Amino acid sequence: MSNTEEKIAASKSSLLFGVLTITVWVAIGTAAFWLSDPLFGWLFLGFSVFAILIVMRRQMCGSCYYCASCTKGFAKLSRLFLGGSNLPGISKGSTMGMTVFIYILLSIIPGTMLVSSILQELTLLKLSLLISLLSISILNAAIRVKKLTH
Repeated sequence: MSNTEEKIAASKSSLLFGVLTITVWVAIGTAAFWLSDPLFGWLFLGFSVFAILIVMRRQMCGSCYYCASCTKGFAKLSRLFLGGSNLPGISKGSTMGMTVFIYILLSIIPGTMLVSSILQELTLLKLSLLISLLSISILNAAIRVKKLTH
């Protein structure tokens, strides 16, 4: 990517909503693992933060002089989490790969852990985490489908 790539327009509200969505989704996954073993919770949190905020954001944002003060990588990351499929400077294949990675990391893996844990012992906390995880996953999938069809 070069410094002449397309600029993206991101309002503060969409940027904030995207980052908040990422944070809540990671927190639900971390709590799912934490219920099994606090060490697994810390490992999931560390891996998620590293994978999403460092690796994925870095792939979306080319290194330039303004990297320390620019929010362009966060704007693209927010757009990806909120259903954007056309990100400037990123191929459709990369966007699809990152989307699949997000859903596997933040929905399928914690969901499997929660279902396994619920089968061992059903508690209201586990059930509410599973419902929250399904809700945020379905909401993001619905937003993505809506944006792809329009």
